[in-house]
Amino acid sequence: MTTMQPEAPVLDAACFQRWLAETTRLVRRDAERLTELDAVIGDGDHGANLVRGFGAVTAAVTETRPRTPGALLTLAGSTLTNTVGGASGPLFGTALRRTGKVLGDTERPTAGELGAALGAGLRSVQKLGGAEVGDATMVDALAPAVLALADAAEAGRPLREALDEASKAARAGADVTAGLQARKGRASYLGERSVGHQDAGANSVALLMEALRTAVDGAAGDLGAEGGTDAAREPVTEEPVVEEPVAGEGGRARAGVSTGRVGVVLVSHSKAVAESVAELTRALLGSAEPGPLALAGGTADGGIGTSAALIREAVRTVDEGRGVAVLCDMGSAVLTVNSLIGDEEAGLPAGTRIVDAPFLEGAVAITLTSAVGGDLDAVVAAAADARDYRKR
Repeated sequence: MTTMQPEAPVLDAACFQRWLAETTRLVRRDAERLTELDAVIGDGDHGANLVRGFGAVTAAVTETRPRTPGALLTLAGSTLTNTVGGASGPLFGTALRRTGKVLGDTERPTAGELGAALGAGLRSVQKLGGAEVGDATMVDALAPAVLALADAAEAGRPLREALDEASKAARAGADVTAGLQARKGRASYLGERSVGHQDAGANSVALLMEALRTAVDGAAGDLGAEGGTDAAREPVTEEPVVEEPVAGEGGRARAGVSTGRVGVVLVSHSKAVAESVAELTRALLGSAEPGPLALAGGTADGGIGTSAALIREAVRTVDEGRGVAVLCDMGSAVLTVNSLIGDEEAGLPAGTRIVDAPFLEGAVAITLTSAVGGDLDAVVAAAADARDYRKR
């Protein structure tokens, strides 16, 4: 009598949809625990932020239904970057977006191809946040998971076994962070007191890899299935983060200590608009340490318009040698900035670039990316993601 063998799983678009759906479910299930972990050594917003972010991913994927695994992860990454406050948005968003970009149009990637793409996502996270294995961050879970998947694929292990090993490696890596001293992020401020506490981001990576293992067997719910989208859209209430005003008199940035990060300048025809957008942006930073930010709002006498003098002063104020990203609200502001960039006598620092994005969404995206240590290219890419993000 012939025994029917179970059909071998494939990493197709349906599997990746299940992966994202199962991640959403696990994040919602463990949100309280993730928040508790983050509250000890961070801001206590990690669980709530990821619930919001993956809820937005659910809505975006349900609407657009990308046809390839790469397109799904690219959309998910861009959505997380644009909807999650704090460092987790750009970090997890960068990981998924870069993984998706490397997968490209491949309809059914192999375990080896997925491992290579996740490796590229890992390197992008490390470049963005500057973390290495041993710093007690999400990298401590993601790096061993990528290595385990790559090794298993190279050895020709079946897909289920390869993902089992990757999931176990991620969980072990997350557990290890309890014995490490945090060297990146808000937790690093505690120094030796951070030892003994697991990193919330590493635990979220472990959930991500657990969800992938579940998804290959078709056990996870499809995005948009009953209870999926609506549940993920449940509102999350957070206490607002109170920060000092970003701008001083006339929209000029307050003097501060050099952070060694990309500078950000917000140029608006209105001082009040620039200040309100900056205030919201700072409130959404969560556990990320603010980078250099300056405003050029309105004219020098407080009127409505654009001032080349205020723009020059703002750019010079935030320049720390890593480039300056300038975001404008309307056309004439763009013309003014471009004229200054093209004028050698204007004296703008080398590496000053204008970014193309909606004013509010772009401000949030680029300040978050700067805050977590992204270079100028990463900041510009974050602006592009904000520009392309769909709202319907």
